[in-house]
Amino acid sequence: MSGTNLGDILPGGKFAWHRFDSTKSEHYSQKLLYRMVNDRNPVLPLMENKYTAREIVQRLGGCALPKLHYWSTDVKVKLDWDTLPKRCVIKTNHWSGDTLFIMDNGEKPLNGVARKFRLRSRGDNRYLVIRNGKDQHGKPWPRWRIQWALSRTLGKDFPAPLEWGAYTIKPRGVMIEELLVDETDSLPSDWKVHVFHGKAGFIQHDIGRMTTHAQSIYTLQGQKIIQTNGRWSEEGTPENIVPILGEEGIKSLIEVAENLASEIDYSRVDLFRVKGEWVFGEYTNYHNSAHPQSDEWEALAGKLWHTQPQTRDEE
Repeated sequence: MSGTNLGDILPGGKFAWHRFDSTKSEHYSQKLLYRMVNDRNPVLPLMENKYTAREIVQRLGGCALPKLHYWSTDVKVKLDWDTLPKRCVIKTNHWSGDTLFIMDNGEKPLNGVARKFRLRSRGDNRYLVIRNGKDQHGKPWPRWRIQWALSRTLGKDFPAPLEWGAYTIKPRGVMIEELLVDETDSLPSDWKVHVFHGKAGFIQHDIGRMTTHAQSIYTLQGQKIIQTNGRWSEEGTPENIVPILGEEGIKSLIEVAENLASEIDYSRVDLFRVKGEWVFGEYTNYHNSAHPQSDEWEALAGKLWHTQPQTRDEE
């Protein structure tokens, strides 16, 4: 990146890479930065808003939504715990990460969540899995502390003002959704489709969210795309996702994602596979806050995200 001083970061930026580099203007991350600075499409805050995104999905159709148990814009959070399912997800509609609580108080604990007393590290997933009042790291989370954390988050702006669609979400509120699990009673895998001008470009697959996070990207036929300098480890990710999803599963994944992102030039559509059905997770319009990706990712996505979408079919 050109420039080394934090003082030349773009207005509203937070990270060292939040700066333009004219030598890489065709790269994916630079086009994402351009969106952050210039794109004020009113649909962006609606998609980033985890509550109003549900309305978009309901209108467009094509996939299921997690059941919504609760929604409130009361800034002083006070939950009726006795009426909540023993398993559910508690989060705010404008934030991600460290105030997302996965409540796991069923008769048996979720599979695949290691519970071991230790200090959390920077590399740990920020989601907290609460069972019997403690997270997976052994830290106590009584009900009052969860409510306090949620109230505190509602009072805070999204940490990166440059991510306009997330930063401007109003009103802010707390929502509680059903907890999705797969056939092994584990948290389902992440399937993310990057959609450019209404057409899927590639599939992103993340594993080990609660253990060791690994990530790979795949062609629309299911073959892993080689990344020589990927940001995340690819250890344990499959070489081909056809044996996992099947050709029809990949086809339906692409169709669902393209439909859900049909009204915008680019979005990452996050989905879960539950009992053979695609369930909506969220929209992500500022992937990794425009952190540069692998050389292969930058070139591929930068080419797909052009200003004249009609030319894609002609290539």
